[in-house]
Amino acid sequence: MKTYYSVLMLSSVLLLSACGSDSDSTTDVGQFSLGVSDAPMVGVSRLGLVMNELVMTDAKGEIHRYSLQHREFNLLDYQGMNRHLAIDNIDLPVGQYHNVHVTIDQGDGNQGCYVEDGQGRHSLQVENGYLPIDDVQIIANRERVMTLEINLFRGLLMEQEQYQLRHRAMWSVDNSQMGHLIGEVDPQWVASCEMDYADLTPVGGEFYHLAYLYPDSVTSIDQMADMGTTPPTGLTAPLSVSRLLQTTDGDWYFAMGYLPEGNYRVGYSCLGHLDDPILDDISAGPFVMYKDADTITIESGPLGGQQTIHECGNGNGGHHEGHGGHGG
Repeated sequence: MKTYYSVLMLSSVLLLSACGSDSDSTTDVGQFSLGVSDAPMVGVSRLGLVMNELVMTDAKGEIHRYSLQHREFNLLDYQGMNRHLAIDNIDLPVGQYHNVHVTIDQGDGNQGCYVEDGQGRHSLQVENGYLPIDDVQIIANRERVMTLEINLFRGLLMEQEQYQLRHRAMWSVDNSQMGHLIGEVDPQWVASCEMDYADLTPVGGEFYHLAYLYPDSVTSIDQMADMGTTPPTGLTAPLSVSRLLQTTDGDWYFAMGYLPEGNYRVGYSCLGHLDDPILDDISAGPFVMYKDADTITIESGPLGGQQTIHECGNGNGGHHEGHGGHGG
């Protein structure tokens, strides 16, 4: 009940701040909602985002600002197909908006955005001080619902004793035009990868099993780059990276949420601990993409958010705890 109440309170504040637009007619306004989600991450226990304002520029060049009251939430609580409803059904004048973004309170070590890991709490600086959102078209008496996806594996970096969050790992999507992906991973892939690269076992003995999502322009494993910011010639960087999870029975799977509908290709490796988000580790380092999990088509379905199940290799028998099962 507390969470629901806080969302209602935030909506009321936003509605009040939106008052004073050029038109008082309900036929000249539509509604806008924005959720925020991320992909599962390792090595980080909490990521506090503090949102300041929603900023939008209309077709006349006028800037609209809506206060988010410096609300804080832990991004790691909203992974895969879950999302934090940061903006709930606010009224906006009808029209096309560009340069849409959410400003955040940069971390300074005491206040603002932060990251907690095994070494304590660190300040978090978001690139240019804002989270980018795609252009938005508001239609009279209709609600536009979008989600901002933040892929922490690709975008979260530690530099000079503080964390940085880069825009290259973010995208936003209209919820009516996106779908979710569940990957069921062949357990033999996992076992074979760990055996083949036993000499690269990380400290602590636990491999980092990752799934990599590529555009459909990638047609083979030889074209799959790692997370480095500058992929080698002929290789393509992943669009998203997600940690493999295990069910209580030990079955391997992964989840990627809020993907724009379209065609993709999936890769797998157990050597995620060797994949630096900046460096090229696939041609100049020890990282190897282990398996090509073939192509996948993400469809939105009639209402958006359709769940697609993809078997990697022989799959795992249809097990993906907490994310539902196969449809009938």
